[in-house]
Formats: sequence, C-alpha cells, structure tokens
Amino acid sequence: MSKALLYHGSMTVCGGILGFSGLASVISGEVSLAPVLLSIGGTGMVFGAVYEVVLSSNPSDSIPDDRIVWSTVVLALIAVIAGIWSVAA
Repeated sequence: MSKALLYHGSMTVCGGILGFSGLASVISGEVSLAPVLLSIGGTGMVFGAVYEVVLSSNPSDSIPDDRIVWSTVVLALIAVIAGIWSVAA
C-alpha cells in the first residue's frame, strides 16, 4: 500500500471524525463556537485530502516524512477506537 494513500486516508478519517462530532453537536442544538469550528475544520480536512488524491497530478508530492505518516495512521486508528468506545459505552 502506498504511503500517500495511507496518509491521505488517515487524514480523511480524522477529518471525518472531527466533522461528524462537530455536526452532531450542532444538529442536537448546541450551537457554539467549538462545534462549529470542529465541523468546518473536519470537512476541510476531508475535502483537502480527497482533493490531493483525486485531482493532484502526483499525490505523493504532498506527503511528509515517514515518521509523520505512521504517526498519523496510528492516531487515526486511536481516534476510530475511541469513537467506537464512546458510542458503545
């Protein structure tokens, strides 16, 4: 699996989690600055990562060092596990 796909995929997952949690708060009626900014930032992360993969001529030009790629992947997995845990508990 290519590092560019791993990096942009994990950025999409993190942005989706941030955007979903922000939008869930806004939809439930808690309209304040933090949930609005979470939803804007999360959707921006998703659109940015999708743009880099789909419309960029070479998506591997925009990936950082290997340590940052793997830490992003690990933190995306931790975010998914924490999200599942918060829903299940």
